[in-house]
Amino acid sequence: MQPSSSLSIDNSSCNILIVEDEYIIANNLEIILTNAGYTVQGSANSVARALDLIGQQTPDMVLLDIYLKGNETGIDLAKQLEELNIPFIYISANDNQSVLEAVKATQPSGYIVKPFREKDVLTTLEIGRYRHSHSVEVKLREEKALQIALTEALSDEGSWESKLLTAAQLLQKHIPFDFLTIRHKSLRATHDYNFYRVGFEEYQVLSVQEILQMTNSKINQPMLSSDSHHSNEPVRYSEDEMDTLFFQNPYVRLLAKTFRLQSALVIPLILGNGERFNICLLSRNPRPYTASHQALLSRLEQPLMLTLERVMAYEEVARLSEKLKQENSYLQEEVKAFANFEEIIGKSESLLHIFNLVTQVAPTDTTVLIMGESGTGKELIARAIHNQSLRKDKILVKINCATLPANLIESELFGHEKGAFTGAVEKRIGKFELAHGGTIFLDEMGELPLELQAKLLRVLQEKEIERIGGKTPIRTDVRVIAATNRDLEVEVTEGRFRMDLFFRLATFPLTLPALRERKEDISLLAHFFARKLTRKQGKPFLGFCDTALSELNNYTWPGNIRELENVIEQAVILSNGQMPLALGRPLQKRSFSINARQGQPESSKAFGQVPVNPPKNLSEMKQMQRLTEREYILSILNQTNGRIRGAGGAAELLNLRPTTLEYRIEKMGIRKMLTIQSPDS
Repeated sequence: MQPSSSLSIDNSSCNILIVEDEYIIANNLEIILTNAGYTVQGSANSVARALDLIGQQTPDMVLLDIYLKGNETGIDLAKQLEELNIPFIYISANDNQSVLEAVKATQPSGYIVKPFREKDVLTTLEIGRYRHSHSVEVKLREEKALQIALTEALSDEGSWESKLLTAAQLLQKHIPFDFLTIRHKSLRATHDYNFYRVGFEEYQVLSVQEILQMTNSKINQPMLSSDSHHSNEPVRYSEDEMDTLFFQNPYVRLLAKTFRLQSALVIPLILGNGERFNICLLSRNPRPYTASHQALLSRLEQPLMLTLERVMAYEEVARLSEKLKQENSYLQEEVKAFANFEEIIGKSESLLHIFNLVTQVAPTDTTVLIMGESGTGKELIARAIHNQSLRKDKILVKINCATLPANLIESELFGHEKGAFTGAVEKRIGKFELAHGGTIFLDEMGELPLELQAKLLRVLQEKEIERIGGKTPIRTDVRVIAATNRDLEVEVTEGRFRMDLFFRLATFPLTLPALRERKEDISLLAHFFARKLTRKQGKPFLGFCDTALSELNNYTWPGNIRELENVIEQAVILSNGQMPLALGRPLQKRSFSINARQGQPESSKAFGQVPVNPPKNLSEMKQMQRLTEREYILSILNQTNGRIRGAGGAAELLNLRPTTLEYRIEKMGIRKMLTIQSPDS
């Protein structure tokens, strides 16, 4: 029986290609789809056969197995489908971690786990079709809005540097780049505009002379001015094709070497008056540019040329009166020392990569999974995604799954009716219902019990909730951002987290780097926190003493940014305001240090324990975590005489929120031990 469709999509107009090497499964899929009213274009058991069928007729959706006949896999075909803008859904029983990583990179419209039910196939297919059609519609609206915004930006008054910078910021959201160089060749002169991206919306504007000084380069001006790019269409250059571009353009070779750029997307705009704009977007990613990026530039070419011709004609009339203004606009802007977005401080390459990903995913409604150790700023990133999204004027609802008892999580998430259970004296609106039209941030997602995981999966798939004790479903329009400090792929492997929920959440995964992995940001963060805290306490900030900065840079920061802020706050409190800041106590001699990922003390000698050897693999790490974290929490509680909250309490020493520590105490059975042991035991 065909399930009812809440999305109201006509199945008969949808052609589906089945790519599956097992005949029985392919035949079963064809029967399911045909009974549901879909048109099955055909079945293929190899990539070559699938491409033949696609060449005859483009399918509306492809159901794709991972392992196929021949040397090529479904993942190889998925990359080609992405280039052709054909949506696809994986059907596989594979749980190999390396394969799953490759699957995630292809960004499928869905994932069906074998063995499957008819409802699994039809529901996932319906949602995948809806998401794809919705994304196409959104892309068309976004492209039209981009065209209008670029026209307005280039037509605005002001210098070319200012106008092109605005255009670069608009283009960044659709075609990512780390460096944008634009060469304008007029009948009188040649001008180069260089925009080096250092943050979300932070760009360093560089002149050619400054770039030459940075590199100590002795390339002469004729070589820099040479630009023999012959094509009049947008051209992509991946890592192994860049030598061709270098031969045509020595200036791009210089930029690539200086800023570690590995790929490019180039388009020339030749105006009717003979003037020419050569636009070159460069990226550190070896293969970031797709056929869709290339096609977008092609569609923008004519509107941009018409706009530029009109603007150039106007500027020619006003050239003499505007000359001084244009010359002044070419003065070097102040170089930004760091990128600051939503109080996310840093200039490290790993953090800038996160900025780039957030910029790309924020305008969409895609579910985002933020992973990283405790204290790395997952909530800040979630807020940044919300504030950059189309839902920024709506509410952002935050809920910490680790701080709620298991019997209350369902009520918190979905709400309950009056009398639904003992203590439900009135109707309660759940967090999903509260976040309607906005965003919900599910922190510590790895702590969610398995039974709640199944209910959350249904909400994500069906886009509707049901209050406890309720009789009718409630439609929801909520964007989900989840965060965890657990390795969910390991949790899936060990049966503590549902695979289907993981794939639903990890549509767009972000892994935040630990502070020890971005050493170059420690000084920037320390200065930022010091300025903020001294201003708050009414003290002058006179910098840091040399030993303090050295110790900050050499410390491993198991508590990450949160621990760094606490250390700086202590230094500010102890400061007399007459000397540079010094640390309250040596970091390397601190009595505790928890590895946030492993949950074990880095220096167990402080508690008279035998040092633990580092784990050899993830499974061993989890085994060690269950053993040592409990003992370590007990030792800290004994040290604080059982006190959890307040200054000097166990929560402060462990760098945890008191509610989080109390939850772990209950979960590990420590509460019972505390009631029968004396505080000094």
